[in-house]
Amino acid sequence: MPDQLLRWVELGSEPGVAPGPLERVRALLNTDDRFHGTDRLADGPAALVSFRDALRRYLTSGDVAGLDALAATHPLVVTFGSGAATLAPAGADDVVSGLLAEVHRAHAEGEWPRLKACANPDCQWVYYDGSRNRSGRWCSMNECGDVMKARAYRQRARQA
Repeated sequence: MPDQLLRWVELGSEPGVAPGPLERVRALLNTDDRFHGTDRLADGPAALVSFRDALRRYLTSGDVAGLDALAATHPLVVTFGSGAATLAPAGADDVVSGLLAEVHRAHAEGEWPRLKACANPDCQWVYYDGSRNRSGRWCSMNECGDVMKARAYRQRARQA
């Protein structure tokens, strides 16, 4: 069965592409493109919109309440195959459950802290921080990084 999420997301959209299946989660979070003021998921399924918004709150503020409530309605089961145990949707083709399983996997493998929202408050693009020391702050140094550094410089100059 084709990936139903591909109807709304754009995988591999720079900057900050995530490796492997985590890219599906990152792409979903970026359907709410705050910099350009567009929401590609506006006409999407309510469960997927709720999941995206709860996941974004969890990513940016650590608020788990909404995500916990959604996880309770989208059960996962443990499956065994290829010598490893994984979580999989309990339903036939539950996109939200599949994404929850991917978030769990990313946590278990230490990838989750590398997903970050751009520190530019006008942007908030979710990107994968591939830097060695995980110190990335902006989705792109060439765009948001330059803008934010220029703002900080002007602010310091005004205060001096």
